[in-house]
Amino acid sequence: MIFRKPKLFLFLILFVITLPASAKKKYSVSKLKDKVNQQVSIISNLGAKIRTIEKELGQINDNYLSKTKEIRQIETHINTMRENLSSSAQEISQSYSKTKKILNHYLLELVDEKGQDKYLKRKIYIKLLKQKLADLEQAQGSSQSLLVTLKEYEDRLTQSKRDEGAMYKLLIDLEDEKKRLGQEYISSLEVKNEYEETLEEAIARKKASRKRSKVARSNVAIDLRRPIDNYTSIKGSKKGVTFKYSKVSPVYASSSGKVVYAGELASYGKVIMVDHGQEIRSVILGDIAIRVKKGDVVNKGGVLAYTNSDPGLTKSLYYEVRKKNIAQNTLNILKKSNKNI
Repeated sequence: MIFRKPKLFLFLILFVITLPASAKKKYSVSKLKDKVNQQVSIISNLGAKIRTIEKELGQINDNYLSKTKEIRQIETHINTMRENLSSSAQEISQSYSKTKKILNHYLLELVDEKGQDKYLKRKIYIKLLKQKLADLEQAQGSSQSLLVTLKEYEDRLTQSKRDEGAMYKLLIDLEDEKKRLGQEYISSLEVKNEYEETLEEAIARKKASRKRSKVARSNVAIDLRRPIDNYTSIKGSKKGVTFKYSKVSPVYASSSGKVVYAGELASYGKVIMVDHGQEIRSVILGDIAIRVKKGDVVNKGGVLAYTNSDPGLTKSLYYEVRKKNIAQNTLNILKKSNKNI
């Protein structure tokens, strides 16, 4: 049930390291499109694996809780049986002592008695003794049966605890696998973004050779705040900006506007798009917990979502400004409105 770690992760690490030089210098537009499609396929497969692990985690967690409940019930049964054994042993001991006293009493009387009374008392004594012995044998039989049942429950408890331990280890392994795949998913997403950026540049260069006027992008005349404040680093390209972060932080609206999309977008992950008017839109992409829905009107600085975080893991939030559906130089736009970027 535990997923094997694919060799893809090592491949992706090496791929990310060598990507910028090879992607920008060697690949044609058609080849870059193939590379983007390959990354989309990889991301889709990783997403499917993560969903499968999450489903399996839910099932195993339910089984683990059931097994824990079963162990508590078995332990209760064992404690009850031990109490019954202790009580039975006490009864046998008391019955033995009582029988012994009766025996000593009648033996003393038989020493002094003569005639018919002597034989009558002996007969009564033998009858009582047989009854006591029968009671003792019955009690011993019950104790023996209880001991056998107790042994069965103790064996069952041992096996249940083994099963519980195996389930717990499997839960830990699956959680580790889910985290590893999550990191792989983010790495693949960044690789895809790099290819898309390179592809955009290649297409732009190709168009420039025919008509340079098509290369020029529209100017964005709007004051935009950065979407996240708590970040560890920032990296800009000719289109979007990638913020690196490691803690849960609010994601803000760059300016007032209307939410035109909030949710999953194909294999890109969680996406929020806000229309700010004047054909200007901002796009946010990343591992986020969305707090708005399509159609919501938001103010500048309003909370759109919160970033998700994992201990010891640095994640990425991608931000892009578009005008007339053309990606702008988002970093330059943010620098004009935010002095500390």
